[in-house]
Amino acid sequence: MTPMVNSVLSFVLLGIGIVASVHILVLLGRNNTNHERYFRWVHRISGYLFFSLYLFICVIMFQKLEGFNILPPKAVIHAYIGIALFPLIVIKICIARFYKKFYRSLPVYGMILLIAVFLQIPLYAGLHFISAIKSQYISLSEKGRLVKVNVNMGRKIVQQKCATCHSLERVYAHVKSEADWREYVSLMRAKDPAVMNDQEALEALGYLVKNLGIDETKMDIQVGMRIILEKCHTCHTIERIFTSKKTRGEWAKTVEQMRSFDPFLLNDFEARQVNYYLGKVLALQELSQTRKEMHLVSQNRDLLIR
Repeated sequence: MTPMVNSVLSFVLLGIGIVASVHILVLLGRNNTNHERYFRWVHRISGYLFFSLYLFICVIMFQKLEGFNILPPKAVIHAYIGIALFPLIVIKICIARFYKKFYRSLPVYGMILLIAVFLQIPLYAGLHFISAIKSQYISLSEKGRLVKVNVNMGRKIVQQKCATCHSLERVYAHVKSEADWREYVSLMRAKDPAVMNDQEALEALGYLVKNLGIDETKMDIQVGMRIILEKCHTCHTIERIFTSKKTRGEWAKTVEQMRSFDPFLLNDFEARQVNYYLGKVLALQELSQTRKEMHLVSQNRDLLIR
């Protein structure tokens, strides 16, 4: 179940709790008993719905907890408040059914329950809604269907989970296609299956594709430059590239020569992006310099003729 659905269910739980509390407080505050039956039944039905939905949410949350190696502090507080609700609900039911002499204390237990739920839900569900409003989304194919992924949630997962094994610079130094990022995330999960669950892996993938992904159908100067900065320094200095003066054809020949030295250095797409960058930026600079030199030669020849 998605975090958005969990958040909606949490707010429904809070809404049912408010309805139950309001009806019993109105009943206790009224002197006439014309609608007593109505208020009691609404309170009772709301209570049953509240307890049923609470148990359903607990099952979902315990399943999610299995995916955590170490619980973040916020998750610990959220879990403790959620578990503490159970004995409060049981005590309230027992008083209502078996211990009538404590019946006057029921509104107090009801208000404590409502306050506990109110404190708990904004901690996760409220923050998730705020994050969703501010977030960017990307659609990814997952198990044959398109899924909307929260990029902001993915950024937090990458920062929290990936940093447990290596530096974040190692992640941010790469530019990859969606297929390559999928393979990369799968490889990391294979090394440590507990590092992130399926939902977290999908959100991390969405962030990586959105911010560090490349579109294989398009040529992009920035992408070519990033590939050069990432790959070429493994064999020689970057200065060697940017100080070289070559034509577009010579750059293409150089790239193929580098690939022959190391077949795994660049795939076909990366080679095309690098050639696009070299041809558009460095080769143009070299041609521009050639034109200047030819113009000077022409001026000198005109002076000699005169």
